[in-house]
Amino acid sequence: MSTLNVNTIAHSSGTTAMTIDSNGVVTGAVKKFTSAEITIAASTKTTLTHNLGAIPFQMELFLICKTAADGYAVGDIIKVTQSYHSTAGTSDIGAIMSCDANNIFLTTGGNSAGGMFKGFNQDTGGGVTFNNSNYKMIVKAWV
Repeated sequence: MSTLNVNTIAHSSGTTAMTIDSNGVVTGAVKKFTSAEITIAASTKTTLTHNLGAIPFQMELFLICKTAADGYAVGDIIKVTQSYHSTAGTSDIGAIMSCDANNIFLTTGGNSAGGMFKGFNQDTGGGVTFNNSNYKMIVKAWV
């Protein structure tokens, strides 16, 4: 039996894809995608070409704070944990994502009056509706 000692796996471009520590723990994704910032708007389907060559095994949606609000500072990143939200007076808000081997499809709900996403004030924990003009969206995906 032969042993191959490797501690870094890199793409042909030279970009490190994975590392393996002395205990054999592997970290890093083989390939990853991060979108440009996306303006939040109602009833919008955004197609993002990811060029990952396969269907991503994980996709995540984040908000980036662009104007300090709700206890968040400019540049803070918030992970969106709801995909669709409906409460009295605020139905059809949020976003969903689907994908194929080439694209990620991000679709926002039809009612963005006041804001497309609900969450919590970072300082107080009180419920808030994030004002669309204070945030942008980004999508990340991995294969």
